[in-house]
Amino acid sequence: MSEPDSKKQKLIRAPNYLVDKLSENASHQGKTLYSYVSEIFEQAARADEMKRSLKEILDIFEILEVPKEAGAIYTPKDFLDCLLAKTFHEQGKELQQLWYHAGKWYGTYMKGRFGKPLEVLLRLLQEGKWDLNEASMNHDREMVEFKCISAFAPQERSLLLQSFIEGAMHSLGYKTRGKKCFRGIIHLTFSPA
Repeated sequence: MSEPDSKKQKLIRAPNYLVDKLSENASHQGKTLYSYVSEIFEQAARADEMKRSLKEILDIFEILEVPKEAGAIYTPKDFLDCLLAKTFHEQGKELQQLWYHAGKWYGTYMKGRFGKPLEVLLRLLQEGKWDLNEASMNHDREMVEFKCISAFAPQERSLLLQSFIEGAMHSLGYKTRGKKCFRGIIHLTFSPA
């Protein structure tokens, strides 16, 4: 009589250093190596079902931790847009300065923590909670260009995001060469300072 499929096991070869590291991690979590590795395989299969790799999911998670470490909170966009519509006319410049300084903090943090901060900034725009339909970056040695498009972002939020990107880029050692911002459309170009 054969065992049920869930009880069958297969031997998988892995490098010693990796098995040692996984065994150590399992021990720290109070799990057996078998249960720990089975859990990893289950999550890898789940990631594959989502059409994502574990690396991609972990990279996104790491980037989304940056706002948390900065003290950011998520808020419903309708609520934010309502507040901005009421206050932007009188305090728009002050709000833009706040977002610019937040961007500078993010840029400084990303430069210190990640090897490729420009790519991390782009990923933060793409995967973060910015309500963007599209965020792209083109760059070479002489210029970096960002394009952000949102079908739903009002002019006020577009201007604030533009200020945030500028602050991040300035802290990464770039200066603004050109900027255009319309309701839901941001186009910025930078060159090395």
